[in-house]
Amino acid sequence: MPSSSIDPSRRRGRRRALLTWFLAAFLGLFPGVATAHTELAVTIDDLPTTGTLPVGTTRAAIVEQMIEILRGHAVPGVYGFANGGQLHDNPEFESIFLAWQKGGFFLGNHTWSHLDLDRVSVGEFVTDIERNEALLGRLSPQSEKLFRYPYLHQGQAAEKRSAVRSWLVSRGYRVAPVTIYVEHWEWSDAYARCVARQDGPAIRWVKDMYLETAKARLTWARQVSAQLFKRQIKHILLLHADALDAAILDDLLSAHQAEGTTLISLESALQDPAYAMDLDAAGDGDHSFLVQAAQTQGVTIPFLRAEAPSVVDWICR
Repeated sequence: MPSSSIDPSRRRGRRRALLTWFLAAFLGLFPGVATAHTELAVTIDDLPTTGTLPVGTTRAAIVEQMIEILRGHAVPGVYGFANGGQLHDNPEFESIFLAWQKGGFFLGNHTWSHLDLDRVSVGEFVTDIERNEALLGRLSPQSEKLFRYPYLHQGQAAEKRSAVRSWLVSRGYRVAPVTIYVEHWEWSDAYARCVARQDGPAIRWVKDMYLETAKARLTWARQVSAQLFKRQIKHILLLHADALDAAILDDLLSAHQAEGTTLISLESALQDPAYAMDLDAAGDGDHSFLVQAAQTQGVTIPFLRAEAPSVVDWICR
């Protein structure tokens, strides 16, 4: 585990070696990456805030940092998917929504209380969506009616999936799918622990590992898109309104742009005909669009491990 007692040159060597191992062994990526031009929409989930809050910052400061970076990279038409229920216990969080709107960005519906469709009834789920509508109409009236399922869970039971989808269509919603994301909870907790300990080398290690993981997810998505569609579809990236995502956002967008990726709006991405496919695959917990498309087509795609490696759980404990 990184420690301030390790010689700096040795730390850098260890970090490079670990990153190489992580990409080759943990992510299981293979050579021959599809190199066609890539377009990528950026979306932020769980506004106004989520994740473990590191000492020395605020929830508002995290989102303000993300807004500044997104504007600095001229990312167009960014949607933040909102859970308005957070305002019940923390009404001051409305300032985060207002800052987001002032930054020129939009809000989509992510349910009022971040409900998991696999754990509630159809009636409870759609009521929670409706409950979010008044807030979104007031704070972001110019936004399209876009919806994203919390946890990307669209319902294990076919009847439940169909009922919710029919309801969304009847209310004029479009679902915002995802092709690229990282399960961030374990990473976020580790980052906050290391910040609390003021362990600089460990903080850098977590950020480096998480950044490389996020970059590798686009590599994987390019490979799978080429395999399934024989082209690069317009990809959609999911990040969270979280301290660690804010900490790596500038480097992540810079890396993608350096590779020639064009950042586009979510509304532009949704015009890709791939997203008109009728996907009725429930999946096994990873409900990203590409996984669903592969299941629908009966195609085996490269394995992608969702959870963080075990070292992330015990670092800085």
